[in-house]
Parts: sequence; structure tokens; C-alpha cells
Amino acid sequence: MTTMRARALLAAVAAMAAALAGPRAAASDLKFGFTPVLGQEKTRAEFGPLMAYLSSAMGRRVVLYVAWDYGDLRTQMEAGAVDIGSYSPFAYVDAARGGKVRIIAQSLIEGSGTYKGLIVARKDSGLKALADLAGRRFAFVDPKSASGYVYPRAMLLESGIRPDKAFSEVVFAGDHGRVIAAVLDRRVDAGAVYDGAVRIAKASGLKTEDLAVLASTEPIPHDAIAVRADIDPGLAAQVQSALVGMSGTPDGRRVIAGSTKGLTGFAVAADSLYEPVRRTALAAGL
Repeated sequence: MTTMRARALLAAVAAMAAALAGPRAAASDLKFGFTPVLGQEKTRAEFGPLMAYLSSAMGRRVVLYVAWDYGDLRTQMEAGAVDIGSYSPFAYVDAARGGKVRIIAQSLIEGSGTYKGLIVARKDSGLKALADLAGRRFAFVDPKSASGYVYPRAMLLESGIRPDKAFSEVVFAGDHGRVIAAVLDRRVDAGAVYDGAVRIAKASGLKTEDLAVLASTEPIPHDAIAVRADIDPGLAAQVQSALVGMSGTPDGRRVIAGSTKGLTGFAVAADSLYEPVRRTALAAGL
């Protein structure tokens, strides 16, 4: 074999090795996905620091994935493209049906493991109660949002209001901030959001003082943190330990201090915590 041919063969082998090494390096990263509860941009800003904390705490790069919608996170995890997921409550219940995710923790917001959904309208809309919504335009968040669809749908049905027939128009805005903006801008007459979204909207400059609360839901458990069911148990335990121990570390407390969502930490959680969500979904016909 001539020297030139040998060099060419070595170069080809090196290129093939580099091509193979790239995916292996990427595969060593952990991908942490989130439902887009705050919208794409704000969700990235909110949880980017958490990825940096986890990378440091685990000694392994953790990268952020923001799902395109609430159902996309389940799709990505079932495909093996995302390893860890922060699911809004009904999105978790939906994903758990597939048997390919396992819960390890839940988010704590402002020290609480629960929150409420709200149906809001402008104070000057003339709307005072759920019965006044007939014939009006209404905004939900996403069909897999607990506070932005499932719980308010169940509440409306209990009041004798069928969302698919009673409203003149129904829109799915995609995130809670967009619902609030649509109500304030009079593009819809009322909408469903979670209670913390009003605080976040106010901090961003929206005139939330113009909103009136027509009704509120029963308490809803905060977001579920789940891993792929086939993930190494030791790795899952490491993720859980890093999350639950976050509030006890200086780096973790800095993440908490910068949270616009009011994140105060994580707690160990079991699937049974989300049974009320399942019952409400059943009442909502979902």
C-alpha cells in the first residue's frame, strides 16, 4: 500500500470515528423537557438556570427542551429523545397512561404543592358569574392543561355549561399569559388560567387589576417531574436527589431566588398524588 493510500485510509477511519463519537457524546447529555406553561421564550428563561444547577450537581450536562405544546413532551419522552419531563398535571396523567414515564418528584411553588385554576374576565365586561358566559368568546390554554382546560371544563359542565355548544367561539391560546392578554385586549370575553399566571402577568406589566375572577377550581397538584420508565434507576435517583436537595444548596437557592414562576423547590412524589386530576378529567369527559 502506498503512503498516499495509507494516509487516505487513515483519514477515512478517523472521519468515521469522529462521526460515531459525536452521537455518543451527545447521548451522554440528559435532556430535560418542560411543557410550555409560560410560553417558549419565558420557559427557556425560567428554567435555563435550573439546567445549569443540575449539570453542576450531577457532574453531567443537562440540557433544556421546551415542548411545542403540552402533548409534545409525552411524544418526545416515549421516543427516547427526552429523558426527564416536567409535566403540567393533566399532561402527566395523559403521559402516564402510556406506561413509559415514572414520576419522581413534583414542583413546589411559593412553598405549596397545590394551586388553583381561575376563570377570569375583564371587570368592565358585565360578566359576574359562570351563567353569564353563554354566547361569549372563551379562551383555554391547551387541551392537556389542567388549570387551563380540564378543571375549568369540569366546573363549567357542573354548572350546566357545555363549552363546545355554549360559547360563540372557543380558542386555545397555547399558554396562560396569552389567555390573560386575550382577555385584557377584549379578543375574548373570558378565559381559564392558573392563579400564579396573574401574578406573573402583573410583573410583566399587564394591567391585571382590570381582571375579575368569576370562579376558581379545587386545589390542583403542581407539576409532576417524571423520567423515562427505562432510565437507569441509579440515574433516576440521582436526578431526584439533586432536585429535592436543591433548596439546601447555595447554587440551588440562587436558582430559586431568580424564579419568576415562584419556584421554591421540589418534593418526592408518587403517582397517587395525581388521582384527583384523573377524577376531574373523568368528570370533564376526558
